[in-house]
Amino acid sequence: MSDIAIKREILSGGNVRLSAGDCIFLYERPRPGVLHVTISGYDTGQFGTSSLDEIHTAIGRDGVIELFVDAREAFGAAVSVSDEWTRFFSQKRDKLSRVHVLTGSKAVYLTVAIAQHLSRTGSLIQIYSDPDLFSNKLGNPAKD
Repeated sequence: MSDIAIKREILSGGNVRLSAGDCIFLYERPRPGVLHVTISGYDTGQFGTSSLDEIHTAIGRDGVIELFVDAREAFGAAVSVSDEWTRFFSQKRDKLSRVHVLTGSKAVYLTVAIAQHLSRTGSLIQIYSDPDLFSNKLGNPAKD
């Protein structure tokens, strides 16, 4: 973990924002059993376990969750971060009804596809490049 300070803010409606350096994770709970995470920037590992701890909290609250990750504004992640997410998906697959990931770049798409394969979770993780399809799955049609 780096020496960059992690800032955790509780926002209106109970949403949580983690920021460290140029990377931000925003956690929203649109309804029980659903967690929507928006990631922007590059995750070098500066969050340690904090980013996954927020998902663990949602699982603790709801039991099983459907996870939506909007990574359109993410530039990528360090290999160690990708490894942690892969391990998380593998270990928590019984607590995740489905994982939807929206990507905005080829690099992030490939990172998620590798995690999808290495986690050995079958069709648990669905990767999207179409924001409208992702939003429809979330139950929030995209607005132009």
